[in-house]
Amino acid sequence: MLEKIKSPADLKTMSQAELEQVVLEARQALLEKTSHHGGHNGPNFGMVEMTVALHYVFNSPIDKFIFDVSHQSYVHKMLTGRAQAFLDPAHYDDVSGYTNPKESEHDLFTVGHTSTSLSLASGVAKARDLKGENSNVVAIIGDGSLSGGMAYEGLNQIATTGTNTIVIVNDNDQSIAVNPKGGIY
Repeated sequence: MLEKIKSPADLKTMSQAELEQVVLEARQALLEKTSHHGGHNGPNFGMVEMTVALHYVFNSPIDKFIFDVSHQSYVHKMLTGRAQAFLDPAHYDDVSGYTNPKESEHDLFTVGHTSTSLSLASGVAKARDLKGENSNVVAIIGDGSLSGGMAYEGLNQIATTGTNTIVIVNDNDQSIAVNPKGGIY
């Protein structure tokens, strides 16, 4: 199933059983590639079902997905025409380990590490509103990234502007280090 997906639109025609098969195949591809080639598996394994659901419900690239760390985006890459880079060892190096606008119109930014998605989403939503467009902006942030001050600045801006911005917290307890127990906990 996974090798047949050329864009997220292909998911919208699938049955529940076929979507579940896509999830199984994506998880297997992640396991094989990261086992043999390296990469960050924790954040990606926690995002398999969520990423399939996001692409099933929303309309990327019109709706914008902003991943907080690119290490959550491997399944997103599989569902946006880049599955071969996860299925065929000869093509493992065909894609970056990060989201990359040069690879796909489904990637808005080259994002490396944490705490940036909410601020980026705030700016993308503001630009959308100024242009009079009507699309969704979806920020995906992990629990580990919520330890960064920039995340709170972005969240404050989103709440203050009250614009259509969807924030998804991937609370998977997969932070690299123990999250600080600050005033928000």
